[in-house]
Amino acid sequence: MEECEKRINDNTKSDNSIFRKLNNLFELFPLGTIIDNKILCVHGGIGTSISKLSDINNIKRPFKIAQEVQTLEQQMVMDLLWSEYSDEINEVSINDERDIKKTGSILKYGKDRLTRFIEENNLMMVITSHQFIQEGVKDCCDQKLLQVYSVTNYMDKYNNMGGMISINKNSTQIVPKLIDVNKTDKKNWKPSKNISPVRK
Repeated sequence: MEECEKRINDNTKSDNSIFRKLNNLFELFPLGTIIDNKILCVHGGIGTSISKLSDINNIKRPFKIAQEVQTLEQQMVMDLLWSEYSDEINEVSINDERDIKKTGSILKYGKDRLTRFIEENNLMMVITSHQFIQEGVKDCCDQKLLQVYSVTNYMDKYNNMGGMISINKNSTQIVPKLIDVNKTDKKNWKPSKNISPVRK
């Protein structure tokens, strides 16, 4: 919301605002995808509520992101969008850093939780894109989770690399591609307070 207000002077309180129109569109989008029956791709993760792949498929759209979670389906949406993996826990815990309103609905999931989910759903791995990763792409939990963070120089202060991946169609081989802001042609590129560098 703040970015729409700052970057394009959008009146986010208006029903006709770009911010609201974009969010209405996002509420229709899929919450995840499966690649070759082996890899689950989601924004956040599995949290505490996602046990089977069918759980994701059964969420009715358009969905609303609840400010206060009251149903299992609302928690599923919250988990898929905002839960985060942590090497420091085994199962699930509240994400104190993200859950600023202390609702208890924004969670971290750990190694045992992730391993069990992958085994029970016959998957190879989960790929997520929500968590900030300094190096752009990061393997976790014995290659059961791949974190990809595509934003370079986040908030113009973290000097992080951006990451992308390509997946080989025949072998499901994953190839990372990194964008390093320090190796960008300084003569033709200037840091901006508005956007991250153009991806090449």
